[in-house]
Amino acid sequence: MKSVDVCLTHQDFDNYDHKGKIVVVIDVLRATSTINTLLFLGADHVKPVGSLEECKVLKDDDYIIMAERMGKKVEGFDYGNSPTKFKEENIKGRKVAIATSNGSKAIIKSEGSKRTILCSFLNIESVINLIKKYESDVLLLCSGWLGKTNLEDTLCAGGIVAGLDNFEIESDTALMAKALHDNTDDILETMKLSSHAKRLSGYDNKVDIEFCSRVNTQPIIPILNGNQIVLS
Repeated sequence: MKSVDVCLTHQDFDNYDHKGKIVVVIDVLRATSTINTLLFLGADHVKPVGSLEECKVLKDDDYIIMAERMGKKVEGFDYGNSPTKFKEENIKGRKVAIATSNGSKAIIKSEGSKRTILCSFLNIESVINLIKKYESDVLLLCSGWLGKTNLEDTLCAGGIVAGLDNFEIESDTALMAKALHDNTDDILETMKLSSHAKRLSGYDNKVDIEFCSRVNTQPIIPILNGNQIVLS
């Protein structure tokens, strides 16, 4: 029987065996929601990078550059890490590079897995349906926040576990994520309780929290192909 497990932060990823597994990277607030939106609006591809310096030099390669640190847009970049601050006409057909505090690092760490898929609430059902087609074990990699577990990523992971009803649940972590999902009636109201939602609200990003809580509004599947994120 295929199995599913959950890693709660990207800093813990090295403690998990991911070889031969599908890794699903989750950063609800906001990297995987933002990347999903970029591709949904027609970006050619998105390149996740680990440092601000690496991201900035890609401007010379005709990339739109996006960067965030501690929830805020970094000065000198085109955009921060918000899915609501750009428009289709600015994104369609363009290459985008993104450096974030947690999500882009989680994506880069997943290299070497059988396949890397990006998930948020925006595309959760599409991701679940794709996973079911593969004969592979699955590791759900929550980005977390600076090495700490966060509510919104764990909630999304629990939704995936719940949707994979023919998979063996491999750990107590996955069981706890599923229990959180099963006992959540309102995703937005639950997300508002999270520390990161409160942090973003303080930076005038309340609209992002509502946007990222929407379920299945962008039914696409971003995958990592080499060092670029493209549509499946």
